[in-house]
Amino acid sequence: MNLPKIGVLVSGQSGGTNFQAILDAIDNGTLNVKVALLVSTNELHGAVARARQANIKTLVVPASECATTEEWDHKVSDALYQEGVSVVVLAGYLRRVSSVLLEAFPGRILNVHPALLPSFGGQGMYGIRVHRAVLEHGCKVTGCTVHFVNEHYDMGPIVAQACVPVEDDDTAESLGARVQAQEHRIYAQCIEAVAHQKVRIEGRRVKKKPVAPAPAKTVNES
Repeated sequence: MNLPKIGVLVSGQSGGTNFQAILDAIDNGTLNVKVALLVSTNELHGAVARARQANIKTLVVPASECATTEEWDHKVSDALYQEGVSVVVLAGYLRRVSSVLLEAFPGRILNVHPALLPSFGGQGMYGIRVHRAVLEHGCKVTGCTVHFVNEHYDMGPIVAQACVPVEDDDTAESLGARVQAQEHRIYAQCIEAVAHQKVRIEGRRVKKKPVAPAPAKTVNES
């Protein structure tokens, strides 16, 4: 069976738990894709070690090696194409995505954000910063959002969302842990849907594609 190939982008230096959740979903059969390439801006990112442990091809391209974001995106786009990638997945990737990458993979780049967009999104809103802002605003409900990536931070069409209640004794850390659990769950579902072309984009809305009816059975007359 030829599985759809995905490429995963990470940046900075974190533990790579979102990437590990993707690998776990593949291992347990809920996500039927192949990770063809992991691209990182940092050799020390936790996802790099996880990918190599899983025998997944890695590419490390430090941002300092490229004069512009466009140059970095062009180099990465070429590498993703060479590996036959059909869907690009951001997993803790905090850099701006330029038109170079967007045009190379139109409607095929996904991101997960730790809030219910369009609230608490935008440049600089990521990780613990989001959960602190949710608590400071006195929200009773938060959650996470999987969305397609466009030229603006956190403003692409929404694929799916999951809600998480905000408890009275929550800290940013405790709230973040519960939100992350939902991120891992719905991200795998959305990657599966997009990779297997089960959804379509109509303007700002993402809808399920209608299931084609099974062909009618014929009866052989004797």
